[in-house]
Amino acid sequence: MAAVGAAPATATGLMGLGELQLKLPATRAQWLALVAGVGLGLVGAELAWHHPLSGPLALAAWGAVVLLAALFWIKTPVIVLAPLPLIGLAPWTGWITFEEMDLLVTAAGCGGYLAYALRLNARDRAPAWRHGLAYSSAVAVLIVLLGLSAAWSMKRGFADAGGFAFGWFHGYHEAMNSVRNAKAIFLVLALLPLWTAAAAARPRGFSRGLLLGLVLALAGGSAAALWERLAFTGLLDFSTDYRTTALFWEMHVGGAALDGFLVLTLPFALLALLRTRSPWRFAIGLGLALLAAYACLTTFSRGVYLALPLALVPMVLLADAQRRRAAASGPESSHIDSTLGPVDEPVPRLAKLGALAMAGAFALAAALVFGGGGYRGLAALFGVMVVLLMMPASLWLPGLGQRLTAVLMGGLLALMLGGASWALSMAVPKAAYVLNVVALLSCGLLRWRDEPDEVRPIYVLLVSTAWFWLLATMVIVADYWGGTSGRWTAGAAGLALAGLWAAMLLDQRLWPLPSTGRAGWRKRALLVAGLVLVLAIVAALGGGGYLRDRVATWKEDGQTRLTHWRESLHLLHGGRQWLFGRGAGRFVSTNFYDGPVGSQVGDYRLRTDETEAYLALAAGKHMLGHGEQFRVSQRIAAPAPGPVTITLVSRSATDVNLVLQICEKNLIYPDNCSGLEVTLKPLRPDHPAESAAEATAANAVAMGNWQTSQLKLGPVPRLGGDWWAPRFVTFSMSLNTQGARLDIGRIGMQDSQGRQLLVNGDFNREMARWFFSSDRHHLPWHIKNAALHVLFEQGLVGLALLGSAYLLALVRLSFGRGRDHPLAPAIVAALIGFGAVGAFDSLLDAPRIGFIFFTLLLLGLGLRALPGEGVARVA
Repeated sequence: MAAVGAAPATATGLMGLGELQLKLPATRAQWLALVAGVGLGLVGAELAWHHPLSGPLALAAWGAVVLLAALFWIKTPVIVLAPLPLIGLAPWTGWITFEEMDLLVTAAGCGGYLAYALRLNARDRAPAWRHGLAYSSAVAVLIVLLGLSAAWSMKRGFADAGGFAFGWFHGYHEAMNSVRNAKAIFLVLALLPLWTAAAAARPRGFSRGLLLGLVLALAGGSAAALWERLAFTGLLDFSTDYRTTALFWEMHVGGAALDGFLVLTLPFALLALLRTRSPWRFAIGLGLALLAAYACLTTFSRGVYLALPLALVPMVLLADAQRRRAAASGPESSHIDSTLGPVDEPVPRLAKLGALAMAGAFALAAALVFGGGGYRGLAALFGVMVVLLMMPASLWLPGLGQRLTAVLMGGLLALMLGGASWALSMAVPKAAYVLNVVALLSCGLLRWRDEPDEVRPIYVLLVSTAWFWLLATMVIVADYWGGTSGRWTAGAAGLALAGLWAAMLLDQRLWPLPSTGRAGWRKRALLVAGLVLVLAIVAALGGGGYLRDRVATWKEDGQTRLTHWRESLHLLHGGRQWLFGRGAGRFVSTNFYDGPVGSQVGDYRLRTDETEAYLALAAGKHMLGHGEQFRVSQRIAAPAPGPVTITLVSRSATDVNLVLQICEKNLIYPDNCSGLEVTLKPLRPDHPAESAAEATAANAVAMGNWQTSQLKLGPVPRLGGDWWAPRFVTFSMSLNTQGARLDIGRIGMQDSQGRQLLVNGDFNREMARWFFSSDRHHLPWHIKNAALHVLFEQGLVGLALLGSAYLLALVRLSFGRGRDHPLAPAIVAALIGFGAVGAFDSLLDAPRIGFIFFTLLLLGLGLRALPGEGVARVA
């Protein structure tokens, strides 16, 4: 075995994994790992075999993940976290209690534990002082109590549902919803011992795996958001009432799953971007950050807009403190990952002030210019700022008097050029745009002709003149496009930017960009990306009515939230429920029976009549509009254009209005719909009833009689979108009669070419392939606050435990033993962002979001900074 502190041994064998071997467990920990691996394997294989789409294919995929996790058990965070935002297949499967995340976690746990137990590509356990993930006794007790509180909440949920009853396709009112709501922490606890062993073997390898997994997850989720906007609204449409949901099926009844996901993962991508020194990695990271920023913007979530600055400012401050401590400790410090390169020198305070002034001036200028000059004025302003950021360091070589002369003379010459340019733009159509391009090219040519070590006062004069002229042409573009309003607003913005540049040229200490060193290009690229982000925000606010409306109605929406929270807390009765909660997953059902009429939403149940299964579909008792109806739906292949024939076997006790639709729809925003609404009357006896008792009996008989209806829908247009931005096609059925019930025994649907479009239309496979949603009526489905959600399900005891763990993790990673861990700033930012978004939404009732949250929370309670890395086992 290599000596402690020695360089890691060079990996050999398959893909650098080292020598693969199999040995029987030799320690108690390895025997326990073997039991855990087998147990997770049995559970995972059972789940995979019952997958609604294809049991054999799911089992094969599950086995492949087991093998991958066995080979790379140190990097299981990558295997688990990276695909998480893309593997929610509930709209296709009908599963909501169980999902693909469960298969992924059981497969990763099975493979990882077996590899650890059987010492496949084993790693030596590092000395205790070098464990990357270690828990004190008090923290271990706290984690156990968190698990026990969740288990007790699940038990109370079963009791509140009338007792435990297993089902593969239970909904939100049934017992298995308690499993769905509580499972996230248990999935994390199932992997925590494996991750503790991985962090003991290779601390930095484990941390890098965690970082990579979260960054890849953000990339996948943001790419899904980009696809959704491209397919359903267009990339630059900020006016349509459409909030991005990506592939988070948990938002089928509203909620903020995507919001929570973004604030949990974005800090890790930004931290990696700030620290990377590789140009190609930096370019990829910058593109990802901009893509994620676009996803955040299109959530139109005020919680996200509030959470990001609240989270990212502390992250930057903590990362800066880490950087200062690392610089003071020398290049061998353990505080910064050695693969990231040298540590940047801290930015002086006056330079930070200059950076803030530049950012504020640009944001103000962008708002002013866009208001009068539109997108073209904004594009011209962007060119002005890019040139400003690329100013060469040689401009500060001449003396102060020479620079002052250059500013004054350059401003005067630019004023003359600007006047001539304005006159030409008035005389020649489109000349304003040509002049702006010429000024931009002039600035670029001068930048190219820079000689870094030469003192050239004339060069400073020429650069100042060209940039001031470019600023003047920006005003001309705004004037040409927006008229008088564009002229004056852009003129005010131009004066502010001119004054800022003059101050920075005269006092170099205000210039925020380093004149030398490798960090200069990175900081310039980051600032350019920041410019793009500011432009996007200004365009969304100024050019998108929907976002403005969202911002304008914060007070009314806040009052609605407060009322909802009060009504929700009134559902807790007695000290026992306040102390221990109502039970996991019981809010929707409790709110349905004990809450106001507006909370009595639609529902479904799978029933059996003799040997045949049927679907009992019920409408809500609240006001029903098109978006408020409770829908049961199925993803289908795009039908051939033309009429669609629907065969329906149903029964009812009263007249029921049934709505059938085929739409292009990702989750809750239908588009390009073809549908019909038909009134179904109960099948009644031929002879009239002679008394009230006979009438009641007749109604009961009518409910028991099935009738077959042949319905024509359409003609349906071509659906499915374009090949480069495909749209999902969804068939849905809902009731447009308050409080009505319709039993559906069988439903079939054929397109104009005779193809059967529905699967499991007789419900003999329970609810396989069927999904449900409430497109617009969301409050009854969520308590809309993460702390109140925990209070309702686990009581004051559970809330106190989780709150203690949350605060302890923040304090520990900010000021305690974990503050110098490379990922500490990002974890703190993620937890703060989660808390900010969680102030307005439940979040923890989305299992995938709960899994990421508990992963970061529990790791944050144990991660610590270490020197060195674990070594490979020497044969």
